[in-house]
Amino acid sequence: MAQVSNDEDPKKLEPLTVPRIIEQLERALMDIKYKQSDDELVFNNIENVSIESKTRPQFIGKELMLFEMIGILNGKITELQKKYQKLKSLEDREEEFVSSKANQITEPIQDILEYAKLAKSGQMVPNEALDGVLRVAKKLQNVTTVVLDTNRITNDSLTVSKKNLNINEIISDVIDSVKSTEVNVPIRVGLDHGIEIPVDRVRLSQVIQTILNNAIKYTKTGHIKVESFVAHQQNLFIIRINDTGKGIPKEILPKLFDKEVTENRKDGNDAKLSLYLCQGIIEAHGGKITAKNNEGGGCTFTITLPIKKSI
Repeated sequence: MAQVSNDEDPKKLEPLTVPRIIEQLERALMDIKYKQSDDELVFNNIENVSIESKTRPQFIGKELMLFEMIGILNGKITELQKKYQKLKSLEDREEEFVSSKANQITEPIQDILEYAKLAKSGQMVPNEALDGVLRVAKKLQNVTTVVLDTNRITNDSLTVSKKNLNINEIISDVIDSVKSTEVNVPIRVGLDHGIEIPVDRVRLSQVIQTILNNAIKYTKTGHIKVESFVAHQQNLFIIRINDTGKGIPKEILPKLFDKEVTENRKDGNDAKLSLYLCQGIIEAHGGKITAKNNEGGGCTFTITLPIKKSI
């Protein structure tokens, strides 16, 4: 970083901050006094004057310092402009994210109020209204969890509660739960021998269910396959979810796990996690999640988790 001497202590050098540069520019401009004869001498003979020459006009040094400071100032301004644009982009994305989630929170609240009115007016049996309120409350809880967890991932503060659990049992439970919904194609299961590794059951189940829900939604023919493998040499447990659906658009695939991509999808499933959040959960486990399109159609999601047990 460029530095300038301190007026009170000339031997002490200070960083050239923007205010300091402006101050030095003002002084330089005040110190430079042009005379007609000096101007002619400088601009007619500047090529013949050595930089080290003691006979060169006094103000050439001032002029060089002035141009150097202007260059530094321009660089600082450009740097600040880039930082501003980056912050503005992040602010716009945060505003869009909050706005979309605010709508998802407002709607369940309206539903709860509607159930209460129907029960109070006698148009609905109280127990039925209560069941409706509980369903909507669970939906609202899921939405708020997504908002809070997404914010924690953005701030690198997401924590997971890990215990040594049988991963294949978790996978099987998730498959059983999605099979209870409308599935157009068969789900084939091929799980390796079960082992226990440290995971957060709730969060890992959410990730697997989100990927399976996507596969079910976009696979109208063919099948969905869920596999697990133990890679002993790499000390990894691998979960692979493959489908024969429509695949991932090429323009989206490179940024599939970006926050602004997955949060803007309007699929009517408020409880579903975004892929951005899925990635954050897997990374909080020390693992990785990737996606690719298959040559014959559809796509494959792969989750890798470390096998090392927690102490």
